[in-house]
Amino acid sequence: MEKASGYIFLDGKETQETRQCVHCGRHWIYERGSGRKYGFCMNCMGIHCATEECCICIPWQKKMDLIEKGRLDIL
Repeated sequence: MEKASGYIFLDGKETQETRQCVHCGRHWIYERGSGRKYGFCMNCMGIHCATEECCICIPWQKKMDLIEKGRLDIL
Protein backbone atom coordinates (compact mmCIF):
# COMPACT_ATOMS: atom_id res chain seq x y z
CA MET A 1 0.00 0.00 0.00
CA GLU A 2 1.43 3.33 -1.09
CA LYS A 3 1.36 6.03 1.56
CA ALA A 4 -0.65 9.21 1.01
CA SER A 5 0.98 12.05 -0.96
CA GLY A 6 -1.46 14.64 0.34
CA TYR A 7 -4.75 15.19 2.09
CA ILE A 8 -7.92 17.16 1.48
CA PHE A 9 -9.33 19.01 4.47
CA LEU A 10 -12.82 20.44 4.85
CA ASP A 11 -13.71 22.50 7.91
CA GLY A 12 -10.45 21.44 9.55
CA LYS A 13 -11.12 17.71 9.17
CA GLU A 14 -9.28 15.33 6.87
CA THR A 15 -11.79 14.05 4.33
CA GLN A 16 -9.72 12.29 1.63
CA GLU A 17 -6.21 11.16 0.74
CA THR A 18 -4.44 11.93 -2.52
CA ARG A 19 -1.70 10.12 -4.41
CA GLN A 20 0.89 11.72 -6.71
CA CYS A 21 2.20 10.35 -10.00
CA VAL A 22 5.99 9.80 -9.95
CA HIS A 23 6.21 10.67 -13.66
CA CYS A 24 4.04 13.80 -14.13
CA GLY A 25 3.32 15.02 -10.61
CA ARG A 26 -0.48 14.93 -10.94
CA HIS A 27 -2.52 14.28 -7.82
CA TRP A 28 -5.72 12.27 -7.66
CA ILE A 29 -8.13 11.43 -4.88
CA TYR A 30 -7.52 7.94 -3.55
CA GLU A 31 -10.64 5.92 -2.89
CA ARG A 32 -10.16 2.32 -1.83
CA GLY A 33 -12.27 -0.05 -3.92
CA SER A 34 -13.12 2.57 -6.56
CA GLY A 35 -11.74 0.45 -9.39
CA ARG A 36 -9.46 3.26 -10.59
CA LYS A 37 -6.51 1.87 -12.51
CA TYR A 38 -3.01 3.14 -11.93
CA GLY A 39 0.43 1.75 -12.57
CA PHE A 40 3.54 1.02 -10.56
CA CYS A 41 6.94 1.91 -12.02
CA MET A 42 9.58 -0.65 -11.09
CA ASN A 43 12.33 1.82 -12.03
CA CYS A 44 11.07 4.70 -9.83
CA MET A 45 9.46 2.33 -7.30
CA GLY A 46 6.33 4.46 -7.15
CA ILE A 47 2.80 4.72 -8.52
CA HIS A 48 1.90 6.57 -11.69
CA CYS A 49 -1.42 7.80 -13.06
CA ALA A 50 -1.44 5.29 -15.96
CA THR A 51 -2.03 7.89 -18.66
CA GLU A 52 -0.39 7.08 -21.98
CA GLU A 53 2.48 9.54 -21.49
CA CYS A 54 3.20 8.28 -17.96
CA CYS A 55 3.49 4.61 -18.88
CA ILE A 56 7.01 5.40 -20.15
CA CYS A 57 9.42 5.98 -17.28
CA ILE A 58 10.62 9.56 -17.31
CA PRO A 59 10.73 10.76 -13.68
CA TRP A 60 9.17 14.16 -13.02
CA GLN A 61 12.43 15.89 -12.08
CA LYS A 62 14.22 14.55 -15.17
CA LYS A 63 11.29 15.71 -17.33
CA MET A 64 11.54 19.23 -15.85
CA ASP A 65 15.30 19.32 -16.50
CA LEU A 66 14.75 18.28 -20.14
CA ILE A 67 12.04 20.93 -20.61
CA GLU A 68 14.39 23.61 -19.22
CA LYS A 69 17.12 22.52 -21.65
CA GLY A 70 14.65 22.39 -24.55
CA ARG A 71 15.39 18.72 -25.18
CA LEU A 72 12.10 17.00 -24.28
CA ASP A 73 11.05 16.65 -27.93
CA ILE A 74 13.93 14.23 -28.73
CA LEU A 75 12.55 11.57 -26.38
